[in-house]
This record gives sequence, C-alpha cells and structure tokens, in this order.
Amino acid sequence: MIAADDLSIAIYLADQNPHRDRSLGITAMTRALIEQFVQRDDLNMIQIVSKSSYCCDERSVATCRLPFRTDRLVSRLIADKSHGFWARPDVDLWYYPKGYAAHWLQPKAAKVGTMHDTIVQHYADHYPETRSRKAFDYWIHSTKVSLRKFDRVLTVSQASALQLRQFCDRYQIKHPDIEVTYEGSFWESRRGEAFQKKNYALHLSSPAPHKGTNRLLNHWKVLQQRGLELPELMLVGRLDEVGQSLYDQLKNVSQIPPLEFEKLQQTVGEAAVLLLPSEIEGFGLPALEAYYVGTPVCFAAGTSVSEVVDPMGHGGCYSIDDVDAFSESLDWARGLSPETTHAIGATMHERFSLAKVSDRIVNSFRSTVK
Repeated sequence: MIAADDLSIAIYLADQNPHRDRSLGITAMTRALIEQFVQRDDLNMIQIVSKSSYCCDERSVATCRLPFRTDRLVSRLIADKSHGFWARPDVDLWYYPKGYAAHWLQPKAAKVGTMHDTIVQHYADHYPETRSRKAFDYWIHSTKVSLRKFDRVLTVSQASALQLRQFCDRYQIKHPDIEVTYEGSFWESRRGEAFQKKNYALHLSSPAPHKGTNRLLNHWKVLQQRGLELPELMLVGRLDEVGQSLYDQLKNVSQIPPLEFEKLQQTVGEAAVLLLPSEIEGFGLPALEAYYVGTPVCFAAGTSVSEVVDPMGHGGCYSIDDVDAFSESLDWARGLSPETTHAIGATMHERFSLAKVSDRIVNSFRSTVK
C-alpha cells in the first residue's frame, strides 16, 4: 500500500477514442488534468485504457490495458459496461472523466465521475432525427445509471449542475452529491502573447445543430443585406447541406477544414472576435480559450458561457434569435480595447487555471474517500 497521506486512483480512459469521438473537448480536458496530477506527490495513478483509446505516456502513470479496441460499437459497449472484469486495481477511488460509470461489475472503491452536461437529453427533445431512438435510449439510460452509481458527481459549471438536477427530477432519481469544479485549458500557456490582429470574425463551424452555425449564417446574411460594414467571416470546420447553401449566398466569407492545435490557437489569437452561437454548453471552453489569446467573444445568452465569461465581457452576450442584439454584441466586441480583453482573460484565469481546477478535483476525491 502507499503512504497514508497519498491517494491511489484508477482513471478510466478506455471510453475516450479521439479519432472517433464527437466530444474531443473531454479528451483535451482529461489530458490537461492528468498532466496536472502527475506533478503532484500525493497521487498514485493507474490508467485503464484499451488498444485504441487515449493513453497518457507519462512514466509515473501505471497502465492496465483492456485486451481489445474500444473504437467499435460492440467492444466499446462491453468495456463501458463491464471493464471491472479485466481491471481490478487496488485503489482508493475510481475516476471517470467522461462521466459514464460501469453498468455491471462495479469497482468496490469509491467512484467519482465528471458529468459535463445533459446534451443527449437536449438532442432527444429537440433534434430526435439526429440519432436513432435506440441510441438515445442507451445514452440516456447510461446517464441515469451513472447518476445512481457515482458516490460523487463533479461538473463544470453551475448551469450544468442545474441540468443534471433537472434530469434527476425528470426521471425521479435521487439527487447525487454534485460539486462544481469548473474546467481549465492548455491554452493558458499562450496567455500574454501578442498576436497580430486581423479583420476577421471567426466561427468554429459544425453541422451539429446545437452549435448554431446555420443560425449564425442567417444572422450574417441579414446584416449583409442591410448593407452593414462587416469584417470577413472565417469558418473553421464543416457545414451541413443547409449551411453550405447559406455560405454560397454570402460575400466576404471563407471556410477551411478543422485545424491542428497550434494553428487553431494562432487563428483564434489573430481574430478580431470569436462567434459562439451555441445554444447549450456545459462550460463554454472556446470562450475561455479565446480570451486567453486576447480575442473577445460574442455568445448566445442562456448557456453557461455567461457564467464563465467575466462580467466585463458580458457586452458580447446576445439573445440567440435576435439579429439586432447579435449586431450590437459584434460592435461591442470589435470596439473592445486590447487592455480590457486581456484583463478579462486574466480574471477568468484566476478562476479557471488548471492548477486550481485540479486542486478542486483532488480535494473532492479526498472528501469522497473519507
């Protein structure tokens, strides 16, 4: 056994296959957390991975590898439901960064998961055509199981905590112990850099309906028809068929494929403004990252982004369907001074630095074990 003051944890990573997953932000968060964890002298970690999943290569992290890939449907379900059959480390606590507990063969140690939002339920309610009914039923059921199985649930904002409690009420689940630990980002290492600003508004486009790309393009079309002087609109990512049709009707707009990490940071840092029209967010990581590289953000009201962005940045908030409010927020962002933008980023870092987030999570681990 380890020293009395140390904590031993198993981290379940076999459900994170970045080359296949929709939720790449969760893997980025997991990597950032593990890098913080390995700098501590009070943690001993073993990662539970598969032949295809994300795996930390730090020597201080022990590894238990499931004997199959988890980037295929059947093997992924087997691993998620019963990984305790192959992995039985002697630890104080199991941590599930993606927020889904094992269905069967539950580990005997305490179990903690970070549950980021209830977006699966949001899609089942508002966009049922995007997945099969069986898929929705499975992931909603997995959310129910996890809320019942975890000894403590961590989440990334007060808004996401409210989503989880409303989900519990909807399905008559006893509210678990939910603690808000927030979220950090690798982008904090780029704070203070001077990026050469260019006259374009940036949007990370996506065919996922909740990201609001088509709504944004409609707003942009209306403003162009009014003859307003707008910056270039740069889209980084993909469009669906409707989005492509709107794109073809716009002037002074460009589209490029998803970018590698450092190039994306550079592109965000050089933008005049980041446009974030998403209608549901657990945390709103792009807003934090944009302010870290000195770029103001326009964002839709009614999500956790208002909670994440420092009040000095609330001029960028607009009612999601109101094109006039969007135009006002765009004008505000374009007129924001670099000094104020960097001050907003600095105050956000005070709350969401990786060191502080990891401290909150480890303290929660210790409280759970006790």
